[in-house]
Amino acid sequence: MSTAEPKYLSPLWWQSLAVIRTILALAFLAVGGAVQRPIPMAVMALASAFTIYSLLALLWRDVERRWPPLLSLAVDVLVFLIMAHFSAEQTIWFNSLFFVYLLLEAAILHTWREVFTVLVLCQGFFLLFRPAHFDILQPLVMLSGILACTLALEKRVLADRLSEAQQDVMILRAEAEKLREIERQRIADDFHDGPLQSFISFQMRLNVVQQMLGRDLGTGLKELQDLQMICRTQVAELRAFVRSMRPLEVEGESLSTAIRRLVENFKKDTGISASYTSQEVTGEPESFLEVLQIVRESMNNVQKHSKASRVAIALTMQGEMLHIEIEDDGTGFPFSGNYDLGEMEALRIGPGSIKRRVRSLGGELVANSRPGHGATLRIRIPL
Repeated sequence: MSTAEPKYLSPLWWQSLAVIRTILALAFLAVGGAVQRPIPMAVMALASAFTIYSLLALLWRDVERRWPPLLSLAVDVLVFLIMAHFSAEQTIWFNSLFFVYLLLEAAILHTWREVFTVLVLCQGFFLLFRPAHFDILQPLVMLSGILACTLALEKRVLADRLSEAQQDVMILRAEAEKLREIERQRIADDFHDGPLQSFISFQMRLNVVQQMLGRDLGTGLKELQDLQMICRTQVAELRAFVRSMRPLEVEGESLSTAIRRLVENFKKDTGISASYTSQEVTGEPESFLEVLQIVRESMNNVQKHSKASRVAIALTMQGEMLHIEIEDDGTGFPFSGNYDLGEMEALRIGPGSIKRRVRSLGGELVANSRPGHGATLRIRIPL
């Protein structure tokens, strides 16, 4: 067998081929001495040497791994041709089985060109020397050779597909790792800008209250009441943050239903008034979860940064484009006017995670900011 072991080939194939070859060699020795016309001693000696070689290769695979890739195939072809030429009529079954094994070995372990080379060599040998059983072996050689070439070609196609699939898996793993890093960064940024800042502020206010209680009990108690209100706000923020980290559960739901559930949960967690309107969506996008993430992140940004008292989400269909609009009455973005996705990326303004998701979907994003009076995000996603 070849030393260049295909990675996709199970070790069971190698062992099976070695077992078949050993059985054939032992069978030839057993039958060779019992036929009516004696087989030349040189052929029997060759068969004995081949049997020993087959047993060694079966028990110790390193015997053949140290050889050049095609040497094992060449040895098998040479032994077959010699045995076919000198063997008796009674051993024609052995020659037939040996040739089938030979092509099976070539088809599994080698390329179609090597299989074709074996076929041409065997056909040329039979045409040149024309052994007594040529009329029986020659059609078998031709038909089984064509079949082996076909199998070798199909093996090459499957091997190429497997290689492409492995490359795709590597690419997908790299993309998944990149997305995980992006998500980790987003979570870290959200935690830093949200709950962590609130806790830092809470800690500073506690130090102030401690000092005030020692100087002015009434003022200190009033400050303590304010801290209780801040604590309630922080609890609401933490609940919203934890909910935003949970995986979306949308199995069996339409896009409109899933967004409506997000809006209802947002109202319960934040106390901010939220409305949702939608048209009938005729075809759900393949990027179902990404669209939901965009809506959820938009509402989280409203809750964390805008100080809005109201937010409105609208979902509409226009042709083959899904339109999403999120509007609030908060403080707006730190810029004023309309900016599309390209402009915001060039100026490094606007909601970063939403920009990345819209870009990955091949969509369009326009942000309209009215500092002190709210902001509107208009998103178009192709279905």
